[in-house]
Amino acid sequence: MANSYFDFKQFRIAQDHCAMKVSTDACIQGAWLAKVLQLQPPARLLDIGTGTGLLSLLLAQSLPEVHITAIEINEQASIQAADNIQQSPWANRIQVQHTSLQQFSPAEDAFEAIICNPPFFHKHLESKDEDRSAARHSPALSKAVLAEKVQEYLAPEGQFGLMYPVSEWADWLKVAAQQGLYCQRQLRVQPHQQKEANRVVGVFGKKPCSEPLTETLCIYEAGTRTYTSDFILLMKQYYIYL
Repeated sequence: MANSYFDFKQFRIAQDHCAMKVSTDACIQGAWLAKVLQLQPPARLLDIGTGTGLLSLLLAQSLPEVHITAIEINEQASIQAADNIQQSPWANRIQVQHTSLQQFSPAEDAFEAIICNPPFFHKHLESKDEDRSAARHSPALSKAVLAEKVQEYLAPEGQFGLMYPVSEWADWLKVAAQQGLYCQRQLRVQPHQQKEANRVVGVFGKKPCSEPLTETLCIYEAGTRTYTSDFILLMKQYYIYL
């Protein structure tokens, strides 16, 4: 059973009312996107499906000027995300809304950045836990709907960051391109040096790009549970014991 909370250096994530718990993959996504967005810091950012609020908090820590709107379709998760954010140092810069992406109506202009850790595993057997199934399986938020709404809400020079399993990446690239979203940078995540990448974190924009800048991150040294130096460098400002 997962812990009811996860402590980072500057904030705590309570997760006892959220179906999807803090994961290493999500932490990598947030930390790497924060690093990329620091090159062109956004003023306004939309977090689609915030869950516990993890990605919003990781980015708020690293982007001191950003104001974040975090939306979440699950009521209990949205309440917990709001509480996590209220207890953090950045409560005045993150607003949580209980709504679906389809029903969301932004109050202002387009966002300079959008982030999402979308549902995975639509081809797998659904879990017995209804909330966990909704959080993990994609019919509730299809790739087509996600791409369409990101195209609508993203500023012309904006950046959209998300993560998918490698097995779904090619399909996502096709759907994104149909909506005029093109991969500019990508991070391929390997569990360790003897395994192939199983996740891809990508940054998309509205300008066509023939060859995205590609990086690779190994989490563990080969044959061990020791973090690689690259992982430590990426995560040390967030993880307590690095």
